[in-house]
Amino acid sequence: MGWRTQMLWSDGNMLIKKVLLIGSPRMALDSLTTDANISHEVYPPLGLMYLSAMIKRELVEIDVVIYDLHLESIKAAYAGQSVDWSKMVTSRIDEFQPDLVGLSTMFGASFSIAEKIGQEIRQKYPQMVIVNGGVHITGIIKTRDKEKLNSFSDFTCLNEAESHFVGLIRYLNLQQDFLKGVYVHNRVLLRDAAHLLPGIETVEDVDTLPMPDFGAVDLHNSYKYGILSGAQTIPRDKPLATLLTVRGCIARCTFCSVVNFNGAGVRMHSSQRVLEEIDVLYNEHGIRHIDFVDDDFTHSKQRTLEITQGLIARKYDLTWSIGNGIRLGSLTDELLQKMAESGCTYFSLGIESGDPEILKKIRKPLTLPMLRKGIELLQRHPQIYYRANFITGFPEETMEQLQRTFDVAATMQADWCLFSMCKPLPDTEMYNDLLENNYEGVGNNSTANDYSFQTTMGMLANEEEGKHIFDLTYYYNLKINFRDNPNLRGRNVERAVKDFERVTKISQNHAFAWHCLDLGYRKLNRLQDAEYARRNVHKIIENDLFWLKKFEELEVSISN
Repeated sequence: MGWRTQMLWSDGNMLIKKVLLIGSPRMALDSLTTDANISHEVYPPLGLMYLSAMIKRELVEIDVVIYDLHLESIKAAYAGQSVDWSKMVTSRIDEFQPDLVGLSTMFGASFSIAEKIGQEIRQKYPQMVIVNGGVHITGIIKTRDKEKLNSFSDFTCLNEAESHFVGLIRYLNLQQDFLKGVYVHNRVLLRDAAHLLPGIETVEDVDTLPMPDFGAVDLHNSYKYGILSGAQTIPRDKPLATLLTVRGCIARCTFCSVVNFNGAGVRMHSSQRVLEEIDVLYNEHGIRHIDFVDDDFTHSKQRTLEITQGLIARKYDLTWSIGNGIRLGSLTDELLQKMAESGCTYFSLGIESGDPEILKKIRKPLTLPMLRKGIELLQRHPQIYYRANFITGFPEETMEQLQRTFDVAATMQADWCLFSMCKPLPDTEMYNDLLENNYEGVGNNSTANDYSFQTTMGMLANEEEGKHIFDLTYYYNLKINFRDNPNLRGRNVERAVKDFERVTKISQNHAFAWHCLDLGYRKLNRLQDAEYARRNVHKIIENDLFWLKKFEELEVSISN
């Protein structure tokens, strides 16, 4: 059998000997730049690293390689090379000659990219076994979009795929006669319909899983090409990595895919296991900042204290953050103090709405009295940067309810407020409710791919209403995060300056960010930098009336 797999088992040889795992890019191709000062996020493909480790432990005869197409694209762009995802993937396939390709799609933004790559692979290598997986893919299996997978995918490994993926390889290699946690697109490869079992396999004791295969990717050097959440709180030259220590979340928010993907409840690595992984990253890979991508890191106060105490005892030159977010109700003075002492620089909080009825409707485990108490708690620990996350345009949200969200965001005095338009993810409760009520623009009624449903006055938004909500959200983003930024007003000017510098690295023509840098630099007596920022403001508004209008709307004078 050659590497261009023949779908035959009759000779008794293994069908699958080599596996190539591809992490789909999470950015638009036209956003890539040769300017290394422009920052992209460079999250390592942690899910694929778990798969690689599992294959190496359970299937020692299989050769497995990870190709982080996201990072490799950024590397190529910085080097001034043309970035063609199809050519990059086919080149790697020709070099490694795998029998099976796994495509990971964690987010909706990557789906169209993974689809294009998958179709290219199917066309050029028609006998290649192609397997899809990831959070977004698991969600769309129950929607019309699964038909797009049928055009190029043989299988989809659902939910947490460590056991499912290993089982699939064993099935293809005639080492077992059942499949579980796998959706079969290509029924030719299913030897008997009875082999396909319902349900999924969930690893209850996650400490029994192997550590992620940290050595399978260019982990140590990824910081040279981008950032993680909380990047504004650490030096740019810190090698960084991510860890997943909790699977699931105690909350059941209707817009969130965590319960659908990870199941109800929370499964945690022990504090000992977490510290062991940190030891490996620090001592063997030179990592100096870790972002925990958990959805409920502080679920157990005792475990969190044990982790922080272990870090304090190690005296590592290490900082850490929780970019995905933690529940405000899980925090205490003791916890925040230990987090700060152990190197925590940043975390985000999912507030979502300032309206009590909306919070109740989306099943957010938060009330306004809890929020007020939490704000007082956070203000006692200013050494940690915190970002408050809000969502605008919930289904049936009125303008009065939306305004309460902006009012709460303004009173929180967070280091930053992140406003996102409501985009119900496939197969979440919110998405399925919209589908059941036969809303236009949802599921089988939709030609759209972004699952975006901004609403006002109890009605699904048309294009004009959606634009109105977007414009209003952007107005309050500029007002709260820029014009009225509490750090810029004196609380922590250096922190504010780092934020605005980060914005200008992402969006070089953001006149408001340059204006705030002008003010911040002057307060720090960095007069030469201030003058440079001021010139940028004038240069931008001379060529872009959009920004001139924003300055007028917010009643902000432009310095001469």
